[in-house]
Amino acid sequence: MRVLVCDDHDLFREGLRLLLEKLDAAMQVTLASSAEEAIAATRASTYDLILMDWHMEGMGGAGALAALRETAPLTRVVVLSGDRDANLVHSAVELGAAGFIPKASSPAVLMKAVTMVAEGGVYLPSAGFARTPARDVRDAFPTLTERQADVLRAALRGSSNKLIARELGISDGTVKTHLRAIYQELGTRNRTEAVYMAAEQGVRIS
Repeated sequence: MRVLVCDDHDLFREGLRLLLEKLDAAMQVTLASSAEEAIAATRASTYDLILMDWHMEGMGGAGALAALRETAPLTRVVVLSGDRDANLVHSAVELGAAGFIPKASSPAVLMKAVTMVAEGGVYLPSAGFARTPARDVRDAFPTLTERQADVLRAALRGSSNKLIARELGISDGTVKTHLRAIYQELGTRNRTEAVYMAAEQGVRIS
């Protein structure tokens, strides 16, 4: 697995690299000290996972996340932040983050969260770690149609409606229609609530 770590704090960035290498010695970790550096890295190479600090000097937050989703649309981006405000988590997920890990997490929790994400799961602070075994979207939500399951999987990866439409060969309007139906079926109101429910259900994204 190729991982890009983007954080402007030297100690945290190096510590996370050591944690990832301890998790899997074969993991290829690239470090970036700014969003601009991370964006350049995604233009030069491809990554399976990006771990991005939210608060950085220069470009950060929503702008950095949007830029990385643009240059690496198929890569899952997980936000790391010392701020775990619910509104921030909501904003990150709505902008395409596939997970959110508080920096204040203990090393054990951080390692477990990174492992869950690396294996295709979803980690959000309020959802914690699912008590159910990892399972596919259709197993967790059997009432969804095949197409709805495909749309939800893509949404959980952080894909925009436009990218989902391109991946599945359907229109943006059809994606929105499917998402409305998914939210209604799951009893959620938006993408963030659907992601939380998926995290709680132990959904693993293939």
